[in-house]
Amino acid sequence: MEQKRLLITGSHAGTTAEAVIDEIKKRNLAFEIHWLGAKYKNLSNPGIVYHVFESGKIENKFTKNTIFNFLKIPLDFFKGYKIIKEIEPNLTLSLGSAVGAMSSFWSYFLGIPVIIHEQTAVAGRANIISSYFAKKILISRESSQKYFNKLKTKLVGNPINNEIKKYIGFPRNQRVKSILITGGSRGSTWINNAIKPILPKLLERYYLMHQTGEKNLEKFKDIKDDKYFAFGQIDPKNMAEIFSRADIVISRAGANTISELIALKKPAILIPIPWSFNDEQQKNAEYMESLGLARILAQKDLSAQKLLSVVESMIEDYPVVIKKTANLVSNDIHASEKLVDILEKYL
Repeated sequence: MEQKRLLITGSHAGTTAEAVIDEIKKRNLAFEIHWLGAKYKNLSNPGIVYHVFESGKIENKFTKNTIFNFLKIPLDFFKGYKIIKEIEPNLTLSLGSAVGAMSSFWSYFLGIPVIIHEQTAVAGRANIISSYFAKKILISRESSQKYFNKLKTKLVGNPINNEIKKYIGFPRNQRVKSILITGGSRGSTWINNAIKPILPKLLERYYLMHQTGEKNLEKFKDIKDDKYFAFGQIDPKNMAEIFSRADIVISRAGANTISELIALKKPAILIPIPWSFNDEQQKNAEYMESLGLARILAQKDLSAQKLLSVVESMIEDYPVVIKKTANLVSNDIHASEKLVDILEKYL
C-alpha cells in the first residue's frame, strides 16, 4: 500500500499538532508526516519530516518587528509554493497562522485537499482566509461556527496532549493549598508586576508556583520562601504535572491553556491579552467562565490590590466551584480521535 503524505502546518499550534501526531502514531497509520512551521521542540516524534518556516505576518500589536514581518510576506508567500511543491502532500491540515494560510492557498492551487482546524472560541485571521480553500473546517467551540461556511464545518473540540490526559479525573482538593501563576512560556510582565506586591500575603497561607518567563526570573530571585517556586520556562510535557498540582491557576487565556484547564477542571483567574485578533482570548475566557470554572480580570483593571481581591474571592468560593463542576466533562478529551478519523477518511 502506498504511504500517504500528510502535511501539518501552523506556526503557533505545536501543542495541537503534537496531540494529532500522537493519535496517528497510536493507530499505527502509515502516514508520512511533514511539519511546516516554527521550530517546536516538543514535536519530537520519530519519523516526522521538519520544514522550519517562520513566515512574515500581520501582527495585532505594534512592535519593533511589525514592519519587518509585514514586508516579509510577499517573499515568504512564493517561497512557500516551492516548499509545498517539493513535499507534494496528499492532504494538508492547517492549524492557523500566516504559514497555515499560505500553505492552504498553495495546496488548493496545486489540487491538494485542505482541512483546517480552529482552536479558539472565535476565528483567527489566517483560518478565515484558509477556510475559502478548505474541503472541511473543524472547530473547537460552537461559537466560532458563525465565521465559516456551515456546510463545511464540523465541531470536534480542541485536541489536548497525552500528558494532560494522564491527570484527568484526579481528585481535587476540597480547599486551596497551592496557586499557579503563569503568563505563558515567555511570561507576562503585566501579571508579574501585579503579583509581586501580594506574594508575601499569599505565601502566609499557600504554596505558590510561578512561571515568570526567562527575562523576568531575575526579578523574583530575592524571594526566599520554602513555599515559593519560581521558574522561567518549562518543557510543555512537564507543564501538565504543574497544572495538576495547582488548586487555582492565574493565567492568560490562550486556546490550548483553556482546553487543558477545563480538562483538568482547574478553577482559574483569567487575564486575557486584549490585543488578540477578534478578541480571541476574551472569548476563550468567557467560554471557560460559562462552565463555572473561571473568573475574568481585564488587563485594564489589573493591579496588585484588584488581583488580590479576585484571588481571595475565588478562594472563598472554591468549595462551591468544586462541587458545581464535579460532573463537568470536557468536549476536548476525544478531539484528537475525532480529528484523525476525518484525516483517515480524506487520505
